[in-house]
Amino acid sequence: MAFEYFAREKVDIAIIETGLGGRLDSTNIITPELSVITNIGFDHVQFLGDTLEKIAVEKAGIIKEGIPVVIGELHPETKEVFTRVAAEKMPP
Repeated sequence: MAFEYFAREKVDIAIIETGLGGRLDSTNIITPELSVITNIGFDHVQFLGDTLEKIAVEKAGIIKEGIPVVIGELHPETKEVFTRVAAEKMPP
């Protein structure tokens, strides 16, 4: 409903927050100007995984090809995941 409203109102910029986050989130259908992953925690472990690395893999699902991404907080377990996924999504 929000996307329909934004389209109808012809908004210039909309800040969309994911719910569950990452690969499985319904907001993942949009092509953003910028993606931001603020932090990683043990929320929704039943869906995202039981380690920071597994959760980071799921959260990295919002990283899109050619779209800049900002990572707000890095942990030793998440840095490699985000760096690898972002590198894979860089245009040739």
